[in-house]
Amino acid sequence: MKTPKTQLTAIAVVSAFLVNAAIAQDAGPLQVKYSLSYPDGSTLKDMPSEVRIVKAEHMQRNVAGKVALGVLLFAVGGGTGFTTSSKDNLKGAAIDALDDRSNIAIPSPQGFAESLQTMVDTAIPSHENLAGKTFKKPLLVGGGMSQLVYEGLTGDDANLYRLKTDWVVYKYKESFSLFKNPLVVVDCSQQSTSPLPQSSWAENNYAQVKVEMDASIAACKEKVLAAVPELLKD
Repeated sequence: MKTPKTQLTAIAVVSAFLVNAAIAQDAGPLQVKYSLSYPDGSTLKDMPSEVRIVKAEHMQRNVAGKVALGVLLFAVGGGTGFTTSSKDNLKGAAIDALDDRSNIAIPSPQGFAESLQTMVDTAIPSHENLAGKTFKKPLLVGGGMSQLVYEGLTGDDANLYRLKTDWVVYKYKESFSLFKNPLVVVDCSQQSTSPLPQSSWAENNYAQVKVEMDASIAACKEKVLAAVPELLKD
């Protein structure tokens, strides 16, 4: 589950500067690392390990709780204290009763970073402006959270789910400036084309989930490979 997203304001720029400085290292070959942080400033509390399911009832309980809290705060202090909710920010529940959990195991974020390291190391020499170049800032792999998320709160849509993944690859620029975007982002977030009932996803111990996750990883690698010159530009 992610903490609330920050807005791209002066405060966010200063925050980016501090993060940019914190991750700096001695100049050398490019390093690829996994991070619990997203480029927008939000973070995951834990490294994702399995696909979870977000049901309509989870959002309904979340909203009901916030409404109750808002009413209480209004009665006590005159303010509602109500905040908006997004189903994409709900943690959801573990998928239970499986004989084999391998299909819902999220590909290792560390392993994904290592595979990108190999891919980028191979690609760099083929770019004239990058061959032999050294870097102080690593290429970061963020996210990795994958969830089956309900399609709608009511009716048939409440029983339909899409698989959503949110890998994001990004890099802070080698030279920081307050007057330009401090990072380059490759957003690999995806969702399945068509929503399906949970029973369909569950067939063969959620075999289709693994198929879709593997496809999202492959698509992300291709996207990152195409963006190497932009990602590593000063």
